[in-house]
Amino acid sequence: MISSFEILLKSSLKKVLYAIIQHERNEAAPLSIQTLIQVKKELEEMIRVMDPKVYMPGYPRYIFDWPDEDGLIEELVNVAYLYGKIKKS
Repeated sequence: MISSFEILLKSSLKKVLYAIIQHERNEAAPLSIQTLIQVKKELEEMIRVMDPKVYMPGYPRYIFDWPDEDGLIEELVNVAYLYGKIKKS
């Protein structure tokens, strides 16, 4: 069964993938391509592990100071925060 949080993670991952495509097309996009690729890897690991005691993303520390015109950075920081609150039984 897919949890609502996993759906949220996958939605954020889709937005990151879209931003990567925007960079590849030389369109305006949030963050740098290198940062987006790192965030993509971390989101994929979060989806795979789904346990903050085993894996916690590091991306919030280095995206927090970027300008956030489209809300992606705020969403990614919130997703990481919520991920840290997951309780495993």
